[in-house]
Amino acid sequence: MKVVVIGGAAMGMGVVAKLKRLDPKAEIVVIQKNNYVSLGACGIPYYIGDNFADANIMLARKVEDFEKIGVKVLTNSIVTEVDFKNKKVIAKSNENNIIENYDKLVIATGGTPIINEVLSKQYSNCFTVNSKEDGEDIKKIKSKAKNIVIIGAGLIGLEVAENLANNKVNISVIEKGSRPLANLFDPEFTDLIETELEKNKVNLIKNTEIKEIFSTNDKITEVELIDGTKIKCDLLICSIGVRPNTDFLINTNLKLNERNAIIVDKTGATNIKDVYAGGDCVQTFGRTYKNPVYSPLATVASKHAVIVAENLVGIKSEFAGALNTAIVKIFDLELARTGENSRFLTESKIKYEEVLIKDKDHTNYVSGQRDLWVKLIKDVKKNTLIGCQFGGYDKAIMRIHSIIAMIWNQDVLDPSVNQIDLPYAPPFSRTKDIINIALSKIIEK
Repeated sequence: MKVVVIGGAAMGMGVVAKLKRLDPKAEIVVIQKNNYVSLGACGIPYYIGDNFADANIMLARKVEDFEKIGVKVLTNSIVTEVDFKNKKVIAKSNENNIIENYDKLVIATGGTPIINEVLSKQYSNCFTVNSKEDGEDIKKIKSKAKNIVIIGAGLIGLEVAENLANNKVNISVIEKGSRPLANLFDPEFTDLIETELEKNKVNLIKNTEIKEIFSTNDKITEVELIDGTKIKCDLLICSIGVRPNTDFLINTNLKLNERNAIIVDKTGATNIKDVYAGGDCVQTFGRTYKNPVYSPLATVASKHAVIVAENLVGIKSEFAGALNTAIVKIFDLELARTGENSRFLTESKIKYEEVLIKDKDHTNYVSGQRDLWVKLIKDVKKNTLIGCQFGGYDKAIMRIHSIIAMIWNQDVLDPSVNQIDLPYAPPFSRTKDIINIALSKIIEK
């Protein structure tokens, strides 16, 4: 069996590693656009922030590691076409054409950054946060930048803001929407984000966009917002989000959704025989309501990789669904979430109840006691938890692990649930933990 894998990031190389363990004799060819594989792109903001000096630390495995186990890795190669009928992948490396036949094909092209329309021209001080090269380029010029503009108040944008913030720079985050991280967190928690940004002198500007770029030669010097406000800019970082990297598949027989994400079933199979896909280039589905979702998270991609690899060798395996569990640190503030939020539930006309509790993370007689917030959301009809959000400090939000299990299993909220046996010691919690309090309140709803 010859398997061609398009894409060498978490999903693609996850498939390769698992497949080689399941079938050491499998012939595997990876076609990768970069000269490296297995990049942990989530580390880029922390590399930019000097948490570590060597960008190669973000590479989980090297090309040579895969070549040693018999995997052919074609780097610096971009796929331009897939001939599904004749089972051929056509790619370009420099000016050379590459043609690889396959028995099974795995599409793991991931996501590509969404670029603001005004950035149609390339500038020497404008970057995305998607590749090792992006991190290296930003790091080279950041010390010369006094005025930094970040487009997008999503997870990566806010992490970059934190890692670039110091007393010598002015940081402005431009957000098109009315709240940061509005697709993940409800207003009570995005309010905490805004307070934290303000406290750390990051200028969050909401409900606006950049309408014009001013530059000298190829260097941006200023940006103008839709209301006419002008902001000086020495470094512009575009972190709006990602879209499926599937442009080369748009005019084929492969089924895509309205966002051009590949439609797959629970096994990772597409509508074309012997073609599988997973990760940031596919439409997956939610755990609780089986609704279609686009979930560009490394944790989801790694699960897809295992599912696809097992099905390639005939092991029946199905993806169980995503809760879109996420966690983020913004300066001292830490947030975590899982399941559905109120925006989705309202739009889907699902009847729900919620409770918001503010308490303390541990006993008052141990130093460092801080505020802790939790929101629980339940489906009224099913009487199960369907969402949870935490806000706090010093890793107190890691309590969410216990709630994830309850949502994952859709445990019915009977009266005994608020007696869940949680650990207690003065440095970690109070005798009645915030989870016990929240559960007792949500049961009453």
